[in-house]
Amino acid sequence: MYGIVGSVSASGWDFFISYTQADRAWAEWIAWILEEDHHKVLVQAWDFVPGSNWIQRMQDGVRDAARTIAVLSTDYLKSVYGSAEWQAAWAADPSGAARKLLVVHVSDCDRPGLLAGVVGFDLFGLPEASARTRLRTKVGQAVAGRAKPDARPRFPGRAVPRFPGSQLRVWGVPPRNPNFTGRGRELDDLASGLAAGSTMTVKAVHGLGGVGKTQLAIEYAHLRAADYEVVWQVASEEPAAIPDQFTALAAGLGLTPAVGPSELRAQVHESLRDVPGWLLIFDNADSVAEVRPWLPSRPLPPGTRGHVIVTTRRGGFAALGRVIDLDVVPLPDAVALLRTRVPDLDQAIGEQIASKLDCLPLALEQAAAYLDRSQLLPGKYLELLHTRADEVIRRGQVSSRDDVTIATLWDISLDRIAARSPAAVQLLEICAYLAPEPIPEDLFTPTATYSPSRCPPLPPTS
Repeated sequence: MYGIVGSVSASGWDFFISYTQADRAWAEWIAWILEEDHHKVLVQAWDFVPGSNWIQRMQDGVRDAARTIAVLSTDYLKSVYGSAEWQAAWAADPSGAARKLLVVHVSDCDRPGLLAGVVGFDLFGLPEASARTRLRTKVGQAVAGRAKPDARPRFPGRAVPRFPGSQLRVWGVPPRNPNFTGRGRELDDLASGLAAGSTMTVKAVHGLGGVGKTQLAIEYAHLRAADYEVVWQVASEEPAAIPDQFTALAAGLGLTPAVGPSELRAQVHESLRDVPGWLLIFDNADSVAEVRPWLPSRPLPPGTRGHVIVTTRRGGFAALGRVIDLDVVPLPDAVALLRTRVPDLDQAIGEQIASKLDCLPLALEQAAAYLDRSQLLPGKYLELLHTRADEVIRRGQVSSRDDVTIATLWDISLDRIAARSPAAVQLLEICAYLAPEPIPEDLFTPTATYSPSRCPPLPPTS
């Protein structure tokens, strides 16, 4: 006995999965995963109900399938019907150009005859989460016809040969985020923009808090590490802290750090002129004026390449170089990011969680971290997002930013605004309290000024 699994499209079956009765559990598991990803699946165990013509349904699947998935095992190789099914798919596409035959190994067995020439993949011997990821990845690659990664591969050699006695590598960037997902186009844009410069090039990454600006810069640094001798990140949200970080960089360069800020800048900038390739990341800069003095301004010698990435929430950084406006991630990438920690996440629930969190990367990773640690069912988490959002967004710590959650993301900026303009903070609180309702303009008069007696405290927004 054997069965068929397929997925229905407007022009016929997207998939026809051939299996023997011994491998029925594998076939149903594959069908379930495909349906989770919104494929319409026909499976004999579920859909060949009393009264249907089993032979006709099988013939429809063989004839109309865009692709046949052969669930390969020792038992399958002994099946006369199974052989007829995969051979029909092979005969319809002997060159493999349309990828009509996908071979999925569910046991360690030989691939005799023509099957030996078909590229397949293994699902056996893997944990369920890994098998699920591999199935989705390989099926997606078969449909797309390519297995191109999201990000540009790292250069396998060295950009500049290191000779004995030359400058050693200096590295001051946080560890790579193992859950970084997508952003292939943005990484390529960042790389091409920096490479376009002749010597010293600045590229700014602009976007809302939590959109992933810092993570993009860190991922780029790790991907391109072989292109540089010096890579250093400078936390720039508090300008007063920049000199201490340049002192550490000077020590890394083998210098005795100068005492004054001006002397320290000049010392580091002059040392970088002798480094064949370097990258500085000024993270979360608040204004051009606070960062510009720390950027090398003197032309670099021929053959020396210096790159600067500035991440910021503010405008005006086009004065330093080209700006990449970073937006939230697309919905498919948002679900993929959640699945880095919750691999068995249902597609529909994942999309609802991602949409509720506006596809903001920090919120998504925070949610995934909380689900992973608490083992809370994703459906229950979605319910809490609807009923207790204020509390939920404070849960879940992102490994790369232990002190930051969506609830605290804007604290530093708000404290800074409060020091400069208390009235602006009150205006922001009023707008936040009334959101998302329209705010009548006559609520604020042209002569309104900040006054604690005139502006009593607002009730809690929760």
